[in-house]
Amino acid sequence: MKPLLFAAVFVTLASARADYTTHFTSPPYVVDQTILGTDGWNDRVLTPTSNPDTMRVVAVRWNAYKQALMMKGANLKRPFEPTRGDKVKIIFDLAFTFPDKGLPKQFRIGFTGAPCGEFFMDAGPDGGLGFQADGSGRGGVVALKKAELKINAFYTCVVAIDYAKFTYDLSISGEKKDGTPFEHKAVGVPFESKVKSVSSLYIIAGNQLTAYLGSLQVLSEPPL
Repeated sequence: MKPLLFAAVFVTLASARADYTTHFTSPPYVVDQTILGTDGWNDRVLTPTSNPDTMRVVAVRWNAYKQALMMKGANLKRPFEPTRGDKVKIIFDLAFTFPDKGLPKQFRIGFTGAPCGEFFMDAGPDGGLGFQADGSGRGGVVALKKAELKINAFYTCVVAIDYAKFTYDLSISGEKKDGTPFEHKAVGVPFESKVKSVSSLYIIAGNQLTAYLGSLQVLSEPPL
């Protein structure tokens, strides 16, 4: 699939159905416990180095102790009921913590069946939140450079899919390292694959950063 842009378009979905939504609150989640085996979450690929403690719900101190999914060296999947209708919206909040020096820091979140590529981060010389493409690691768009990325701060990502128009809008918004607002936009991006619904998500988080997923919603507008 072609590289993506982000867009700040918040489309209202009349009578939207929540195909999947979570804020990682109790129940069913338990603070400081692994997410594996809870609410449909499981290993994407089980490896000899898999550690359930690297994928657990925590109370985030720097976010008023709100609960979030913390990931470091994580490899997760979460299937859900396929979306239906002409309009689908995916909304999620991400935050990162990583040292300025050291090995590349990588994070990927993708949605199976979505007509767009992954959202991914590779905190190299320029890569920051929103550097994403087709999963190959080549190409993509640097939405926010590493030097401007504020750690321990959530960024809201929105994907608004219109199956009738065969386009989608994307957005990423939050705050830069210097405290100024950040917003990256793209509107009416043509579909990059022939799909009709979104049915699962996967997350891959490298060992050199800590990623936090604060909330996640997948909403669809039922057909008339």
